Amino acid sequence: MPSKLKDDEVQELYAWVDQVPLSRPKRNFTRDFSDGVLFAECVNYFFPRLVEVHNYSAANAFSQKMYNWQTLNKKVMSKIKCVMSQKEMEDCANCVPFAMEK
Repeated sequence: MPSKLKDDEVQELYAWVDQVPLSRPKRNFTRDFSDGVLFAECVNYFFPRLVEVHNYSAANAFSQKMYNWQTLNKKVMSKIKCVMSQKEMEDCANCVPFAMEK
């Protein structure tokens, strides 16, 4: 995975995500996706049989965010051969800038 994304790649990603109907508006991409819920909704949009969105609840607490990411990683990402590392999940849950975009 590249360490730095180009601006045009990031803008292309944002435009792609904008096409997906999400349950809440996107204001700050990093923060809005930090609990894994919107990510689960994106995957569900393209692979509806793969993700049961009701298993993921909006969260502010780091522990609940990590639970969501670990569940996604185990039940969903592993099936599409795109497993996230512990650090990647922690970075997303901690709202590290551009962690989600990577």
